[in-house]
Amino acid sequence: MWSLNKFRSCLWAGVLLWIAVLPVSARDINVRGVVTNVDGEPLYRVSIYNAGSNKLVGVTNEDGKYMVKIDSEGELLFSSLGYEELRVAVRGELTIDVELQPSAIRLEEVVVSAKRITDNVVPEPTDIEVKGNYFHIKTRVKIPRELFSTDARMIIQPGIYNVTREQMIFLEPLVFDGQEYAITQERMYDYDKQQDPLARYVQVKNTSSRHDDWVGYNDSTYVENPNDDFRCDMMVAMENYNRVLYRDTFVIARGVVNPLRFLEYEIPGSAVKNEAFFPQPEMQLRDTRGDVNLTFRVNQSKLNLDDGDNREEMRKLVARLREVENDPNARLKSFTIAGTASPDGNYEKNLRLAEQRMSSAMNLVLDELNESTRRQIEIGSTAVVEPWSRVVDLLRADGKNAEADAVQAVIDKYPDNPNRQWRNVVALPFYRPLITGEYLPQLRRVSYELLFSQYRYLTDDEIKSLYQTRSNELTRNEFWRLYNMAGTNAEREAICRRGLEVYPKFLVAATDLAAILIEEGRPDAELLVPYLSLPELPDETRLNQVVAWMAAGKYAQADSLAACLPDEGVCHKARIYAAAMNGRYEEVLQEISAESPFNEVLMLLAIKANEQAWEKARLLGNSARECYVKAVAANRVDEVLAALSYLEAAFKKDPSLRDIASVDGDVLDLLQEDEEE
Repeated sequence: MWSLNKFRSCLWAGVLLWIAVLPVSARDINVRGVVTNVDGEPLYRVSIYNAGSNKLVGVTNEDGKYMVKIDSEGELLFSSLGYEELRVAVRGELTIDVELQPSAIRLEEVVVSAKRITDNVVPEPTDIEVKGNYFHIKTRVKIPRELFSTDARMIIQPGIYNVTREQMIFLEPLVFDGQEYAITQERMYDYDKQQDPLARYVQVKNTSSRHDDWVGYNDSTYVENPNDDFRCDMMVAMENYNRVLYRDTFVIARGVVNPLRFLEYEIPGSAVKNEAFFPQPEMQLRDTRGDVNLTFRVNQSKLNLDDGDNREEMRKLVARLREVENDPNARLKSFTIAGTASPDGNYEKNLRLAEQRMSSAMNLVLDELNESTRRQIEIGSTAVVEPWSRVVDLLRADGKNAEADAVQAVIDKYPDNPNRQWRNVVALPFYRPLITGEYLPQLRRVSYELLFSQYRYLTDDEIKSLYQTRSNELTRNEFWRLYNMAGTNAEREAICRRGLEVYPKFLVAATDLAAILIEEGRPDAELLVPYLSLPELPDETRLNQVVAWMAAGKYAQADSLAACLPDEGVCHKARIYAAAMNGRYEEVLQEISAESPFNEVLMLLAIKANEQAWEKARLLGNSARECYVKAVAANRVDEVLAALSYLEAAFKKDPSLRDIASVDGDVLDLLQEDEEE
């Protein structure tokens, strides 16, 4: 008999063997992540499939984020219009971020033509029609009855692909559920349809028909840069409960039908004329210096107003002090006085004399100031004895070099003894009357220096100088004066740009800069945008922005803003052309047609009066653009040979038109026929 322990050992071994042969079942996990393009931008409406079952399990939101439930050992398939499909093994990861690569080249090869409807599911070729910044797509998709059963879901997802910028804009999808599929979906989501990422697009369809079904599609979307190269891609997919039955992508339209790309108009930029918006003058605080020189008699410390220019100098000094005191925009900052004596005589005595002269003059001036001013200013004083070297300088200035040399010899002999210098200079034969009569009086004086701060308007020269050195100190008005003094557009542009750097809200500078750029053929669509929300704007600001937006292809914004302009003059012209470019053709048809036969043909093409447009087009001249428009009009009425002839003539006259033709839905078929020939 077996022992109990041996029995237990065998039993445990059997359990282990049983466990070992059981199939290993991975668990379902929630996987989250972000789907981006190669530029790191989030991708919207990327379809995410369980690659094993080929079943749609999720769609990315506006931020490119997703959350799906899948087997931890499963594999995800990411699919989106314009991008390569990407398979990623889950391997138990809870976060999987992916980057999709563009597939523009592959999609170029899947072009559907009206003569080749052989695929199971075929969208009709169509045109991308442009009205302003809105692209319109209208087509039908043929659904063979054998594909569209009651237990299936059909997803039709169109998108406008900007070939120039490699960007996709998704249109609204169409989702059709067979009746049985719809019932199953409700049960699977416990009757909470919002768990289905495509729920809001679903239409439940009765599919009992024995014939092929045609599904109509009509949608539009806003686009930037409508003059770029575009195409319309359409993804069609069908799935049942367990797998994807069918999936394909088609290019159903290439190029944009937009005859108004040639519309001729000229709307000049406008500088601000309303003086209410001009910057007002502002005073600047500036320091100013002034000086006065008074002369004294020999050995006298009291000022004699009858000597020399003393009386006139004192009058000017007192007048200047009164002017500063009485000016509410000025303040006396400091008053400095320097008293000097000649070196004739004992040095110590002369120094005391200089101090007495300075004190006498100081009292004379301070008596002219009120008590408040005396308390507020800084007062400085210095007393000096002029050296004999100053006499040497004065002699040389007058060409008396021999006398200057004699005095210099004395200085050199007694360099540190001013009293010995004086005694020896006195002994020189020319001391009297030359030195005593002509030069020593020039050294006996008192000088004043005033420093005061004053708010005042700068002169034109001061503004120009300040612009070159410290332009950040200029006021708006000073920039404005400088701008009006400038002689060229380049100078005016530089001044406006610097003014806007210092004062970012400088409305007039921004508006006039916008006008300059329009005149130079370089309109800036962003320059005036920050000002459009201001409560008061000159008409010129709005007008310049309308022109800039139209040049940038932002026709919807231009048309909206143009409605705020007065309906007269150049503003009226901006209004009607903005309306035309924004697709409001009928409202302005007559006015624009009256401006030129060329514009009339373009407007007729825009409203699809093709027969009338062709009749009018044949009367146009033979310029490159006129030949091109003739080709468009001829092609619209199936005059293919004439259209090819006109297009060839247009290319010969202006080869650059070939680039436009390559993105023009009106003539792309002509290019293909020309290449085939």
